[in-house]
Amino acid sequence: MRLLESPRARRRFIVLACISVPLVVVIAAFVLIPSHGPSAPGPTGNEGPAQLATANETVKLTRADHRAIDAVLDRFLPDAMERRNTAAGWALAGPEFKTGSTLAEWRHGSLPVPYYRARETTFHNWQTIDSGKGYVIFNLIVHPAKGSKVAPYVFSGEVVKQRGHWLVNRLYTIAIMNKPTKKNPHPEVGPADFSAGLGAATNADKVGHPRRILPVLAVIAAIALVPLSLGGIALLKALRWRRRVRNSGRSEVPTLPDRYKA
Repeated sequence: MRLLESPRARRRFIVLACISVPLVVVIAAFVLIPSHGPSAPGPTGNEGPAQLATANETVKLTRADHRAIDAVLDRFLPDAMERRNTAAGWALAGPEFKTGSTLAEWRHGSLPVPYYRARETTFHNWQTIDSGKGYVIFNLIVHPAKGSKVAPYVFSGEVVKQRGHWLVNRLYTIAIMNKPTKKNPHPEVGPADFSAGLGAATNADKVGHPRRILPVLAVIAAIALVPLSLGGIALLKALRWRRRVRNSGRSEVPTLPDRYKA
């Protein structure tokens, strides 16, 4: 069966093909060919051997040091964190605190220590995260004082040993343990919540994930099928008309009037 036997059907098919094929090619090229910025320049010369980072040697904490750290936290946290005696807290502060602030600022309550009124009177439930020669990094959870409406806080801190004495070198909040609710069953706020949305895009995001390309390809295929469908409908109509003409016994070409006959 010759589908394109009708001149009208051939003309429609050619017009639709001329319109749809370039459109599909342009859209496919725009979507599938990635557009990247300038790539990172390669090394311009011999940059020498790679430098490997070496981890600090872990040193086991002795019982005496553990008790000494307990005693320092029992004094520093009420004085500095609860602002009971900030000048006394300054005496127990390490070099990192004293580099970024002054005693006058501590006396006026402007100190780089989170303010929190804790229920605890002693702070011995800290957990060692890392310990080395002359330093300990720890985590500590504290609960709000009676009547306070704030949630429990988790702090991360560091103590350093100088001249035989332990000092609090840093202290900052790493998590807020809010109570779960039906609307928010995981209300904890931590470092992952603070840094969300700040990361750089990955290579997959820049190039385009295959799952993201599939819907675009489906749209392109739909665009290509529209003119083909219209052309097919036109051809079917032409074929049906020819079939009706043949069944009726009439000629497909109308007869000429008598005055035009030889």
